[in-house]
Amino acid sequence: MTAFFKIALHLAQPLCLIWLLLSFWLGRSLWRRSRGGLWLPALAWGLLTLISCTPLASLMLADLEEQYPPVKLAELMAADAIVCLGGGAEPSDLEPTGFHLKTGADRLSTALTLASLQQTSSLVLGGGGYEQAGEMISEADALQAYCQKHLTLKSQILSLGVCSDTHDEALKVAALAKERGWKTVLLVTSSYHMPRSIATFRKAGVPVSAVPCNYLSSLNRVGDLHWIHLPSSQGFELLSVWLHEFIGHWVYYWRGWL
Repeated sequence: MTAFFKIALHLAQPLCLIWLLLSFWLGRSLWRRSRGGLWLPALAWGLLTLISCTPLASLMLADLEEQYPPVKLAELMAADAIVCLGGGAEPSDLEPTGFHLKTGADRLSTALTLASLQQTSSLVLGGGGYEQAGEMISEADALQAYCQKHLTLKSQILSLGVCSDTHDEALKVAALAKERGWKTVLLVTSSYHMPRSIATFRKAGVPVSAVPCNYLSSLNRVGDLHWIHLPSSQGFELLSVWLHEFIGHWVYYWRGWL
């Protein structure tokens, strides 16, 4: 009975309802042999089914995630700096901590764990900015303030301020590396974002090594795939991440940032 209610609750979600109604309408039209003008809704149904009912998006994202092998933090060589790219948090006056964690929060937890293991390294925090009351508030500044107040890290914590994108983060880190003479830098970011990030930082002249984290594809998270399942919004979320990286790669290549 519990399984029945779980399935019923899942089917009541908006995405499932749309898929069921479209499936019923197409099936009814085909049964009545009313096939005129069905190619467009049939195409929409096919795309919806492919993205939401199969692991296609997860497999596409896994291809990006597996370009750099996973690491064990305790086994990494000591580095001059640890760079944590933004995307894991955003400033928030309402949250008791002063920031709100996002889906990329694994970047922050990985970087903080690494900083606790490599206490002589500088920890560099990147990230974007958010407008509040006409003022740009920095993600990195909010995290820096929290870490300095509540954590007992021996690493110096540096903020890159408001960065417009990964390329901007790379340029700011390159300037710091040149100023401080850094020879080894560990780059922490989501595994799917790592290929573009590594290429961007190396093009900017930063000697980085990859520390991938935040695996999103089900193949890498749980080591299994469900080939056919009820519609789920996760497929659209993963496809959106993949498209962001795919388009971002070619934009960066076109602008000479890779």
